[in-house]
Amino acid sequence: MMIEFVSILAAGHTDEVSRAFRNRGLLQENWLFISIAIVVGMVWLALFLWEKIQLQRKATADTPQGLFYDLCKTHRLNRTDTNSLFKVASENYADQPAMIFIDPGILNDYIGEAGSDRKYYETLAERLF
Repeated sequence: MMIEFVSILAAGHTDEVSRAFRNRGLLQENWLFISIAIVVGMVWLALFLWEKIQLQRKATADTPQGLFYDLCKTHRLNRTDTNSLFKVASENYADQPAMIFIDPGILNDYIGEAGSDRKYYETLAERLF
């Protein structure tokens, strides 16, 4: 490292070295501007990502699956309940899973076939209907 420094000085590149050390002051003088630019960039990125997520939610809300998930959210079902209901609904009404909220017979028919999960689905049916 020391040999390289000496060779740079010996080669007559002292102007380049002094310019490099002078440019360090430029960063120190403009730290406020650089900080503001970073903060503005991060805020812009956060807003951009937020809008993108909101657009994806709107796109899925207009589908039958979106309606199903909206109804699950309205009924305050957790993820396990939502996945279990979707499983039952997709076996009978794959194209309209929200039908399980209209026709209690769908869930009641599944309760008869549930086996070890029978009590869970009975409790879920009581919460919904």
